[in-house]
Amino acid sequence: MSLVVSLRIPDGIVVAADSLATSHTLLEFAAPEVEVQCPRCEEKISASEFHFAPVPIPFSASSFTQKLFALKGKFALSSFGLGILNNRSIYYHIKQFERLNETGPELNKTVDAIVDYFEQQLVEQFPGYKQDAPKDHYPLGMHLNGYEYVEEQPIAVTYEVYIGRENVVRRNDVIGCTIGGDLRVVQKLWEIGREDARRAFKYGLFSLQDAIDLSEFLINATSTSQRFANEVSTVGGEVDIALLTPFHDFQWIKQKTLMERVEKTRLEA
Repeated sequence: MSLVVSLRIPDGIVVAADSLATSHTLLEFAAPEVEVQCPRCEEKISASEFHFAPVPIPFSASSFTQKLFALKGKFALSSFGLGILNNRSIYYHIKQFERLNETGPELNKTVDAIVDYFEQQLVEQFPGYKQDAPKDHYPLGMHLNGYEYVEEQPIAVTYEVYIGRENVVRRNDVIGCTIGGDLRVVQKLWEIGREDARRAFKYGLFSLQDAIDLSEFLINATSTSQRFANEVSTVGGEVDIALLTPFHDFQWIKQKTLMERVEKTRLEA
């Protein structure tokens, strides 16, 4: 499932994501080779003739999935939902998207290109998806963060993207926090703030360090609560964090060691 956080504060944008991947396996039941007798008609049948529907069982697949990406070195893109599409990771698709698309510096044109690319990938893997899937089902979600300029004034923007039968794109351009994925714990914290204003997060007063610390706290609070709950964890692993400001392009604040080496080698090649 994942949890991604996009925080817009006066001095910049902080984006964070967890690294846990979850999947499902089907558990099938087989009846024993014994005969049972109907108490009414007294007919005897073999129990093996009974068929049980497979039960989906969730499990954690990896703690090192990449869900936060530097897009063209300028924007911050994070993903939740599907981690594998057309037998390729979302990381692979982002790099492929960068290679194939010259969208320029405009954030709104970039988000349109991303929707087109991933919609095509979804339809290639599930040819009947656009006709058969429920209208409110979105197997893949993303946040695209960056700056747009109005009369040369920078505006921090988070585009929420949901790829499904009917794609949804929402633009957030006010100081605040946008989350995607497993929302339950963070939403409970927000409820506390609505009930008692003293406990509401004051995003407009945050420094960059405050935003970095809060983004990591929200993800860790979710993963830790799941650890002690009677459920399979959907959020966990290392927390990746990136920073954007009006004066600097994408900067990693915290990054998994392997991906740091991979990206550094790619840049030096």
